Order: sequence, then structure tokens, then C-alpha cells
Amino acid sequence: MSQRIERINELVRQELGRFIMREVELPENSLVTITRVETTPDMKNAKVYVTILPDNLRGTILELLRKNNRHLHELLKTEIENKIVPNFNFLIDDQEVYANKIDRILDEIRQE
Repeated sequence: MSQRIERINELVRQELGRFIMREVELPENSLVTITRVETTPDMKNAKVYVTILPDNLRGTILELLRKNNRHLHELLKTEIENKIVPNFNFLIDDQEVYANKIDRILDEIRQE
């Protein structure tokens, strides 16, 4: 991956996280964290991986993010000084879910 794409990924991750906290009305006592952003080489699209707590609000919050996608994109366009701002596709970060599952299994093994 080129350094330019890596810089765009990090910038999108930081700014988008800030906008989500400020602009999206999330359910009370919930937390959304952008774990990583993967922008395509042409910079037209980006997968935005998120973790959502508590787990039972994943569907609701993912739907909220997708509904606010256009608004977040417009905010980012005004903030980033780049010709192209990628379109977002919000996804649940399964790596976090998988790691938690492994931790639970290891805890069970230790208790035996």
C-alpha cells in the first residue's frame, strides 16, 4: 500500500471518528470506534471498519451510520484538502469479535 493511501486512511479514520461523535445521534451509553479504513487505490471507495459497544446495538448503530453516510461524506469533503474523498462502506470489524471469542474460550480453558 502506498504512503499516500495510508495517510488518507488515517486521516479519514480520525476525522470521520470526530464527525460521528459530533454529528450522529447515537443511542445512550453506546460507543463506536473506527478500527481501520481501507481505501481503494483509485481512492473512490473506502471500507470503514467499526466496533460497536454494546454488542446488542450493532445493527441499530450500523444502520444509523449508513443513513448518515452522505452527510458524513460532505463534512469530510469540507475538511480534507484532497480532490477525491472516498465513498464509505461501514462494516463491523470481525477481527475484534473473533479476538473476543478466542479470549472467552481461553478463559474457559483456564477455569477447567
